[in-house]
Amino acid sequence: MYLSFERLSPRSFQARMTIFGILLFFFSALLVVGFSGFFLHREFESRLQQSILWQLERYSQLHLQSRALLLLTLQQEHDQNRMRGTWLRWQEDHGALWETIPANWKKDPTRMRFLLQTHLVSGNEWSRMPSKNLELSSSSPPEEYHNLDLEEEILITARVLSDGSVLAIGESHAFTQLQIKLFRRKVFRILLAVGIVSVLVGWFFTRKALRPIQDLVETTETVAAGRLDARVPEPDTSGELAKLTRLYNEMLERIEHLVTTMNESLDNVAHDLRTPLMRLRNSIELAIANETASAEELREALLDVAEEAEQIQLLLTALMNQAEAVAGTMRLSKELIDINLLTQEACELYELLAEEKQITLRKNFAEAPVFLEADPVRLPQALGNLLDNAIKFTPEGGHITVSILSEPNVVIIEIRDTGVGISESDQLRIFERLYRGDKSRSSKGMGLGLSLVRSIIQAHGADIQVISSPNQGSTFRIEFLRPIKKL
Repeated sequence: MYLSFERLSPRSFQARMTIFGILLFFFSALLVVGFSGFFLHREFESRLQQSILWQLERYSQLHLQSRALLLLTLQQEHDQNRMRGTWLRWQEDHGALWETIPANWKKDPTRMRFLLQTHLVSGNEWSRMPSKNLELSSSSPPEEYHNLDLEEEILITARVLSDGSVLAIGESHAFTQLQIKLFRRKVFRILLAVGIVSVLVGWFFTRKALRPIQDLVETTETVAAGRLDARVPEPDTSGELAKLTRLYNEMLERIEHLVTTMNESLDNVAHDLRTPLMRLRNSIELAIANETASAEELREALLDVAEEAEQIQLLLTALMNQAEAVAGTMRLSKELIDINLLTQEACELYELLAEEKQITLRKNFAEAPVFLEADPVRLPQALGNLLDNAIKFTPEGGHITVSILSEPNVVIIEIRDTGVGISESDQLRIFERLYRGDKSRSSKGMGLGLSLVRSIIQAHGADIQVISSPNQGSTFRIEFLRPIKKL
């Protein structure tokens, strides 16, 4: 099952991602709530100030008309202001002319005079004063408001009227605090619900997003256990993880192909080594067993041993050369050489072998010398391998044509035979290391020739291609795409 205790561990990437998302969500939520409360408080206070100033201006205009009109208005609006929570005090030097105390405040005349006096002494337009002795009555706000632990603060301003009297108006911040705390309480409840849903949704989507990685881990464990045919299920969506999955599967296919080919090729190499080793051992045992052998017979036995040892050395040398080529460490000693002459010398080495099989070796070289930078040892080795294969797989009476075509920017060497040809499936693999086609299974060889040929050709910066059909011969085409120097 995908959901396991291991993936619930805080050490798992999925759990860490989920925890990080939760912490980020709640930290962001706290910032949002904090800033929202701050700006709400400022907005409520601004509106409260505007309301107080509007009342103060209205009462001032009434006072300009008549003191009696102001007093009458204050009397008429007494109950309204009292229930709304507005504190209002109009006083002269000898005492208060009028005072309205909110219904949910304790009536304390000394406290009221102290509030106004403190404000006047401060000289500020607005004063904020805590009023711990003024507490909410049990009948004013709803019952749930009493659990909010409000610290009431009074916002006060005053104005000196035309006759020298002072009119002060104050309103409590309790309503503002009440609204903000109720807002925060409701927001926290919503965030708690949203947070729980976010955790579940985040866990689900994190698990879905990381599923390709988990599949990759499980597939890697399966491959490590020996199942090379295991593959990572490809996700339905596109993106980096889907691309990683495809590349990983391609890598697994190459690894499986390489290991399979290596096992098959090592079997072939072991088979090819077994014959010279058996002959070598037999020659030694026969020489030891023949106590009356003459010096000539012993010499023949040693020659047989040397010949078989040379075959083994050739195999090991080919393997080392191929390893250098694959690692990119093959060293070339390039010289300016005539390709016509070099190819001619390679053909002369195999003319006798071709005559023994009654194969005609034709040469179609360029008329003028063709010079290019090449290794005078490695390149003949590659051409010799191609000629050897052509003779080996061409039946008696056939012919082989070696051509050289010189053009301004390319030199082409072609070796064409009338042999058994190469199947389409084998053409895709004949240049692989240690690969031997079906038709070469009965022939002597180690499966290193064409692989080494390609490595040498590519080390020269050239390219080699094969064109072939079963029973219609083969053509190996080498193209040196380099500037050519003609002398």
